[in-house]
Amino acid sequence: ERNIITAIDNTFATPINQNPVDLGIDIVVHSGTKYLGGHSDICCGAVVSAKSLIEKIRSSAANFGGSLNADACYLLERSMKTLGIRVEKQCDNALYIAESLENNFKIKKVYYPGLVSHAGYDTAKTQMRGFGAIVSFEPDEQAIEPGKFIRNLKLITPAVSLGGVESLICVPAATSHAKLSAEERKELGITDSLFRLSVGIEDRADLLSDIEQALEGAA
Repeated sequence: ERNIITAIDNTFATPINQNPVDLGIDIVVHSGTKYLGGHSDICCGAVVSAKSLIEKIRSSAANFGGSLNADACYLLERSMKTLGIRVEKQCDNALYIAESLENNFKIKKVYYPGLVSHAGYDTAKTQMRGFGAIVSFEPDEQAIEPGKFIRNLKLITPAVSLGGVESLICVPAATSHAKLSAEERKELGITDSLFRLSVGIEDRADLLSDIEQALEGAA
């Protein structure tokens, strides 16, 4: 009725798990640096839309110099060949870890849309084929020291990025959301002890073992 154009960032879900265009969204954007690339070796992005809108976007991108170099195009094409199996493995690993952490007494809260306890579970189950590979959790600060926990990790690497084949962990309050005030972070539910885990394709038992030994050593 109002001819409003809708846009959504589908980076975390990936085209493997969710296709927003099929849900009525006009423009879908992806950070190709993350899951599409998957190997932490390129910097690029993608826009998906109807031809009429894409022509306008392509023109603006060209005018601003947004043309991907040949080497990055080659690496992205290489990565797209394994996107499906990578994301499937990452999602399976993430669900396994989320369910395990939810039953760990040293963890106060786990946030993952694949858990029945998650507020968005019903929505995710309806419109997604997989629940993604990002697991966030808050340890019980009376049971462990959060800073010591992250320093104890051996297989999982502390870093801010996501979507690669390697598992990465960060503290949003000190990284991605560090420029927000404490009050703004509180409104968003981001506590100082919240961890964001980007789950990779490693053996899931190895990943869980690494988390458990880090928790044990942080007690």
